[in-house]
Amino acid sequence: MLGLNPVSISREKPLSKEEIAQALRWAIEAELDAINFYEQFAQFIEDEKLKTVFLDVAREEKAHVGEFMALLLHLDSEQVGELKDGFEEVEEMTGIKTELSPGDPEAQASDYMKVLKEALMGAVERGRVLYNALPRTKMLGLQSYRVDVIEQKDGVRVVKQEYRPIPLLTKKFYVGLRELSDGSFDPAVAVKAGELLVKDEEALIVNELLSAGAKKVPLTDWVTTEEALDNLMGALQTAGESSSGPFALVINPKRYAKLLRVHEQGGKMLIEVLNKVFRGGIFVTPNVDENKVIVFANTPAVLDIVIGQGVDLKELGPEGEEVAFLASEALALRVKDPSAVVVLG
Repeated sequence: MLGLNPVSISREKPLSKEEIAQALRWAIEAELDAINFYEQFAQFIEDEKLKTVFLDVAREEKAHVGEFMALLLHLDSEQVGELKDGFEEVEEMTGIKTELSPGDPEAQASDYMKVLKEALMGAVERGRVLYNALPRTKMLGLQSYRVDVIEQKDGVRVVKQEYRPIPLLTKKFYVGLRELSDGSFDPAVAVKAGELLVKDEEALIVNELLSAGAKKVPLTDWVTTEEALDNLMGALQTAGESSSGPFALVINPKRYAKLLRVHEQGGKMLIEVLNKVFRGGIFVTPNVDENKVIVFANTPAVLDIVIGQGVDLKELGPEGEEVAFLASEALALRVKDPSAVVVLG
């Protein structure tokens, strides 16, 4: 930028209208330079997380250009007329029509972003099971969280504190440039990205439950319903030594199918009996192995989901004949009392 640093200028009176307009042009120049800087660096960054930050900052700088331009057009009526003349000359030469109005490309971009985000969020909300059922704590904007590990020896107390990062989950998807331009795009790609994001989200929760479980008990084949009931009631009793519940069950679909039988002694479907026992929920997911079952106390004293960033959608920009988008969220499962989590396996 060729302008002088304002702090080096000695003045006895405020800037005039013309001088403010000049300052705005310098500000616009600086913002455009920053946009080029961030976007050029982003092209050479392979790490998607880092690249996303550079492109996001560049996008913010584009908004700053709009802010300064709005002020400049307010102060400089000649600029308004010349800008309009420039638009008309381009239209005459190329047929490209440019308007600073609700019908301009920015408004169209806003429209397709709205459609894609609604499709993405719809898929996320439909697919979430564990996320919606577990306690949640928002720590928006934070990159790490503290775990207070609780034990009950001669009273309930925090015996250890740890700081852990909040993982960032991402799903990238693409839409054709032409389809975005004419509005013929299918938001199904955003739906699929949402479904895959939920799959990763659930896998993260399940894996943390499996690794945090302080107590492990044997899991049999459940040849009979009585055998399955004995297994689950034993795990429930073990988890119940540390919490009053309510208790929940995480189970693989194939293993769950073994609960859809009539209990030999009770004469009722086994799942009916278990629904009354596991009032914290019975969650069926392929993200847990068939040879693992998790029983845990579904209460904020035992665990919660830490949310560092809600589901968000950003446009990364053109890549060849397509436009890249990134769906992301940041969350972690915080287990405070591992003794109330039992893994059968």
